Amino acid sequence: MSEPATKPLRADAARNLTAILRAARAAFEEDGVDVGVDEIARRAGVGKGTLYRRFPTKESLVWAVMEDAVSELEAVLDADAEEERDAWAAFTAFMESAVRFQADNRGFFEAVVSMLGDEQPPEHIHERALAAMGRQLTRAQDAGVVREDLTPADVGAVLKMIGSCQPNGYPPLPEDVWKRYLALLLDGLRAGAGGPLPGRPMDLRDR
Repeated sequence: MSEPATKPLRADAARNLTAILRAARAAFEEDGVDVGVDEIARRAGVGKGTLYRRFPTKESLVWAVMEDAVSELEAVLDADAEEERDAWAAFTAFMESAVRFQADNRGFFEAVVSMLGDEQPPEHIHERALAAMGRQLTRAQDAGVVREDLTPADVGAVLKMIGSCQPNGYPPLPEDVWKRYLALLLDGLRAGAGGPLPGRPMDLRDR
């Protein structure tokens, strides 16, 4: 991925970057990561040179789009947390937002997985996603509504379980269907649910 800027981008450069990232995410979702850079530049309304200066390789563009998606997820989850509501309702809303985000961006994530093979995305992207989930989990644990032995990695694994109900090549599950399975899983996350969890949470070695 390209090096982060050391100073704010000019307004026109920021607009171009946003346009490139949005166009790339849509193109990857619709046509896979093999879509040509020319097509992404055309969709973004920028020249190929502008795109190449910012992202000299297809891989650097893919990671930038993934990091942009994580930034969007952070904004969604943090906005949820600012709403005043019952602590359990807030945690449920966070989980629903995360699953909905996963479903809405399913095509893009499938394209990235097909490109990766056994390769893993940059660790800092994974860590940012876990940190966003960790902030929501800590709030719920501090309120005493979620079991204390949960970790952000456990929450990520639960979200993957819901995602696995929507196999590649099939239409996304209707919202009223995935909410049913999420409700079943959420019952196991409540404070006082069952006994202590055995084993350990997933980490980078298990992905």
